[in-house]
Amino acid sequence: MNNSSKILYIFGSGRLERIKSKDIKTYEFFYGYFHLKNQFRVDILEMLEEKPPTKLTQKILLFVDKVLRKFTNLPFYFNLIISWTNLKKIWKADTIISTNDRLALSVLPLVIFVKLFKKTKLNIIVMGLFGKNKKNIVIELLQNTIINILLYFSNKLIFLGNAEYEVANKQFSKFKKKFVFIPFGIDTLFWKSSNTSNFDHKNYILFLGNDGNRDYDLVYKIASKLKDINFKFVTKYNFNTLESLHNVDIVSGDWNANLLSDETIKEYYENARMTILPLKDSLQPSGQSVTLQSMSMGTPVAITKTSGFWDYSKFINNENIFFILDNSLESWLNFLNSSYYDIDMLKKISLNSVSTVSKHFDQNQFNEKLIEIINTD
Repeated sequence: MNNSSKILYIFGSGRLERIKSKDIKTYEFFYGYFHLKNQFRVDILEMLEEKPPTKLTQKILLFVDKVLRKFTNLPFYFNLIISWTNLKKIWKADTIISTNDRLALSVLPLVIFVKLFKKTKLNIIVMGLFGKNKKNIVIELLQNTIINILLYFSNKLIFLGNAEYEVANKQFSKFKKKFVFIPFGIDTLFWKSSNTSNFDHKNYILFLGNDGNRDYDLVYKIASKLKDINFKFVTKYNFNTLESLHNVDIVSGDWNANLLSDETIKEYYENARMTILPLKDSLQPSGQSVTLQSMSMGTPVAITKTSGFWDYSKFINNENIFFILDNSLESWLNFLNSSYYDIDMLKKISLNSVSTVSKHFDQNQFNEKLIEIINTD
């Protein structure tokens, strides 16, 4: 692929505003965009925010979306992305990088149309596509049919989690040459602390995030039982139906909506004794970015051991991370009652955490592997 080739990034809503602001401190959620921009011509297609449709075509597409979501359990949002303007952008692109499978499915009709006439390449970053619930045989059949269509018209599927990568290889083995696992990488230069060892002055447990696989009810129950420990919840999840707790500070946070600056989030990691991530079991690598950011800051992470954890080969329980095996309230309470006060253990995990992320999960490694895929595909 030469430098005159055009790459089109497909992002969810909110990325374009951040890029235009030019006030970006950390770059991992742009999935190599700025790195590739230094070598190729790069454009952006951004999905619209979810709002009540006003145009007739959008209303029709919204109806189609709802029907497809009901009968496939796949995230179709045609009404937010299918337009004449976006079709023209896709037509001009030599390579498309969809930054999640939701975007790829939603833009698929436009990609199929363009690929009938020219050799546009579609590369998809996958986050849970192969772990969608199959409630009955009809949903399973339709879901598999659509995924097969998506795979047929794709060039590469880039998995951020090794567990989902292995499942895809087993379930859709005829497409396995299109599958590649690249560990998600963070900006280790930004997520770096000058205060990794002074745990006596770190005075709360941090919970951060918004995706549907977070176990919000459980994390609140944990805090309600450990009244002598302070907690900080950074999330847009609405806890107002539950009783307020004197030991819980709830901060409204959402990266896509740019509610908090990266510097503020960094400060939250800096002052936390540990980060906890109670999760529902899922094949999606949930909590990946928060875990890596926290570890890179030297703040130990305790996370539910799920089927979708991104790379068990790089993480060892009680060495560079804490795995909670059954995600029960009792297990979390037993763990926190002992570990929160074990400063020597926390210091050991902290040092090993920083080393692990620096060695295996730096964003530059992700960027270089992405360029390799684009140049050789």
